[in-house]
Amino acid sequence: MGTTWQVNINLAKSEGVKVEGIKPTEGSTGWSDTWMVAAKAKNPNCAYMWMNHIISPKANAGVAEWFGEAPSNTKSCELTADATHCDTYHAADDAYWADVYYWNTPTEKCLDGRTDATCVPYSEWVKAWSALRNS
Repeated sequence: MGTTWQVNINLAKSEGVKVEGIKPTEGSTGWSDTWMVAAKAKNPNCAYMWMNHIISPKANAGVAEWFGEAPSNTKSCELTADATHCDTYHAADDAYWADVYYWNTPTEKCLDGRTDATCVPYSEWVKAWSALRNS
C-alpha cells in the first residue's frame, strides 16, 4: 500500500499484477503539468506556436496517453488511442477533482485560508533542506 500515479497502476496491470488504485475518501494531492512562456523569451512567437500546438486536441491526446494523465483539452478525449483513457483518468469528472489538492510553491500566506503562523515561504523550505542535506 502506498502512493502512486495512475500510469503506474496501468503498467502493473498490463503485466498481470493484481493491483487497484483508489483515491482516499479524505481526498488526495495532485499537480498539473504545465508549459509556460518565460517573460524574457528570445522567441515568444515560437513559444506561442508551441503552446497552440501542444494544447491542440490531437497533440494533447498523444501527450496525455504517453505520460499517463488526463488531457487538458476535453476535445482530446475523442482522439485517444484508448477509448477509455479519459474515463480512467477522470478527465471530465468534475466531482472527482473537487477534493484533489494541488501542490503549490510554499508561501508565507497560507493558501487554504489559515491566518496562523504555520505556513512558511519557499525560501525557508530551501534553508531547511540545505541544512538537512549539509548536516
